[in-house]
Amino acid sequence: MDVNLEEERKADYQVFRAEGSHYAIGFETARRADKSIGPMNGWSAEKMRFAEKCRNVVNDVYPEMTEEFRGYAEGAGVAEEELLWHYTLGVTGGCSGIAVRTPQGLLVGRNYDFFYWENRRHLIFTRPEEGYAHIGMHEGLVGGRFDGLNEKGLYVSFNGAGPHPDPAQPGLSFHLIVRYLLEKCSDTKEAQEALMSLPVKEPKSYLVTDADDAFVAEVHPAKRAVRRMDGDVLLVTNHFVDAGMVPYMREWPNSGARYRKLEQYAARITGYMDGDHADLMREAFRDHEAPLCGHEDGLATFWSCIAEPKNRRIFYCLGAPCRNEYQEYFAF
Repeated sequence: MDVNLEEERKADYQVFRAEGSHYAIGFETARRADKSIGPMNGWSAEKMRFAEKCRNVVNDVYPEMTEEFRGYAEGAGVAEEELLWHYTLGVTGGCSGIAVRTPQGLLVGRNYDFFYWENRRHLIFTRPEEGYAHIGMHEGLVGGRFDGLNEKGLYVSFNGAGPHPDPAQPGLSFHLIVRYLLEKCSDTKEAQEALMSLPVKEPKSYLVTDADDAFVAEVHPAKRAVRRMDGDVLLVTNHFVDAGMVPYMREWPNSGARYRKLEQYAARITGYMDGDHADLMREAFRDHEAPLCGHEDGLATFWSCIAEPKNRRIFYCLGAPCRNEYQEYFAF
């Protein structure tokens, strides 16, 4: 399918390693980026104050990350203050995630969807001096990862769940939360404890799995809840499912259609006793009916991943999975 193929071809897909101190990782990440990093033109004094408050929160709970910002600023040749907005930006996205228990162990994956104007799509093997090594996607927000797997076999991804509150309380942005979990948590127990306590500023769902367990944390600044597997299946799109969380982000047509399509594929995967369960998941992520694999701006699928936490393996498809192949770019 060639819908918006040219937009995909123009995107900045890269695969590389970043290792060492967080300062060095920030410097290398900036070195790999183009120079258009989006300075805060036209930002009000109020927004600047909010960004500074968010930076202070990050410095309190994740000081390594403010060090990475310093390295990024040096690598990009800009003043560190020009990166303040990276602490505050909230995005919605239209992603779809699934975890299923198979005879070979948990299998988890997701499609990431967004607007074509976001051009940077970097797959990075990160080995920090402090924290766990991890493989994950970076889309331009300093320090951020949108999904990934760490050396302990912990998988994390986020899904949008409504607009950024305005006004909002200062907190960690979603992309830094994913990175925090990958670097600091060895299993779902530690990740759940973090997600229930970290200061947040925006609504998101987080799909988290290890070799034996899986959960979705539905997180809003006003309330949080955890969903476990329903039998052998756990699904997430872009609305909240927990009864107590539904008022904060109700189902909307596209999100509901993708959720129900995932239910259909989950039934096929869990009912498939022999053969390649990952192949059925790849088939799901190529779906154009719901669609799980989208090409409409705002719901365009930029990449897909499938992970085997027990085996500490993750396979990425860089581009829409209907026309690109999954590869294991890195191994622990």
